[in-house]
Amino acid sequence: MKVVFADPPMQALRYTQAVSSPNIGILYLISYLRKMEPELKLYYLEPYLSLKQQLEMLKQISPDLYGISFATLLKDNAYNTIKYVRKLFPKMPIFCGGAHPSAAPEDVFSNSDINICVIGEGEATSYDLIKGFMNNDLNLYSIPGIAFKENGHIEKTSSRPLIEDLDNIPMPAWDLINFHNYTGSNLKKKSPDTFIVSSRGCPFNCTFCSNPVWKVSRPWLRTRGARNIAEEVQYLYNRGIKEIYVRADEFNSNPKWCIEVCDEIQKLELKDMFFQCNLRADNFPEELAKAMHDTNFWMVHLGIESGNQRCLNGIKKKITIESVIDTCEKLKKYKIKTFGFFMMFNIWESNNTLQYESPKDVERTFAFARNLLQRGLISNISWGYATPIPGSELYEIAKKYDIIKPNIIEINPWEISIKLPNISEKTMLRIRRKGMILQGLYGILSGHLNWHNWRHILGKLKYILKSF
Repeated sequence: MKVVFADPPMQALRYTQAVSSPNIGILYLISYLRKMEPELKLYYLEPYLSLKQQLEMLKQISPDLYGISFATLLKDNAYNTIKYVRKLFPKMPIFCGGAHPSAAPEDVFSNSDINICVIGEGEATSYDLIKGFMNNDLNLYSIPGIAFKENGHIEKTSSRPLIEDLDNIPMPAWDLINFHNYTGSNLKKKSPDTFIVSSRGCPFNCTFCSNPVWKVSRPWLRTRGARNIAEEVQYLYNRGIKEIYVRADEFNSNPKWCIEVCDEIQKLELKDMFFQCNLRADNFPEELAKAMHDTNFWMVHLGIESGNQRCLNGIKKKITIESVIDTCEKLKKYKIKTFGFFMMFNIWESNNTLQYESPKDVERTFAFARNLLQRGLISNISWGYATPIPGSELYEIAKKYDIIKPNIIEINPWEISIKLPNISEKTMLRIRRKGMILQGLYGILSGHLNWHNWRHILGKLKYILKSF
């Protein structure tokens, strides 16, 4: 049996952050299926292809099954791709997975001619589906973690239990990847670079976060073993990789585990390998800061979000302004740069009442970000709108109060997707522009901009000029 896994084709975005790395979720699927069913012929159609190229490759492969993975930002591209794949193979089963199908299977069935949505973690579910197709013995009702259409109605099966021990999943199928086809991180110290996944999920529940893949059941956070992570680092180093972004929603959710990971990587003695990661702005002991410095972590990405404590409490961030400053000071002490994520016009609900940041609140966040930059406590920022992504509590709040803009083409953090009472879009654009100018200035001053992403950088500049 020949099975194709694909990303929506994004050749037009090849030199942007949209195509910074391969789809590690798909690479994990392929490695898991190789382990469970070695006779399968598995293919990965990567995101830098054009639609025409993907369709030509499908004609050559003539697959028995086709699966596509996508997030909400790519749903329209995915639906268009599915339309053409269906024309090419009218009777071939098509299934999809990823963040958007997990959060909004109804939307997927309404807008595309697919057979099955995989909801949540995909490895075991995909194996059950493929095994059923192989044996010509597929009972969809017996497979946990899917949605499908029966007699015009969408049926959902029970939630799929999460894989308890992530070390039982083989390393992603990196052998399929030519790293030079990807741009890597926007900010980096060395090239080529790539990303690895050190954990799945997050123990917190911020209102803006859409994490339907890992939160269909508990535990909400699972970590890989430190030695298992170090083995992947060594493999990638042997493939020529010089920098790795360690992907975890918060690397420091468990500081003890973090230090163990750092210790195992240090044992490899890869002096010319560098690392980045995401951190929470609390739960950061000095012992961990030192361990990360000794492991060549040169930059961390910190979810600060707002300079208003009222807002941080409202969006369930569960950090304080004081903890942000404390974490930044420790990072600076150990010469680790900090990239701060900030969001404008956050919304939340309190006592059945819509709450949101006023322009004055957002200006306070801007002043806080600028102060951190000037003091050297952070080195750069990201500056976007709070965005109602399906699967998030923010999305449900926005729907409840009917503040999602009508006829919106695309929901993303760089465009205004909500209409707030008594706040004009002109005001929102003005503050957005200020933040982007600050972001661009410090991005250039950092000296670590990835100029291979020139289209991404040019897009930011065009947005600033357009908003005047």
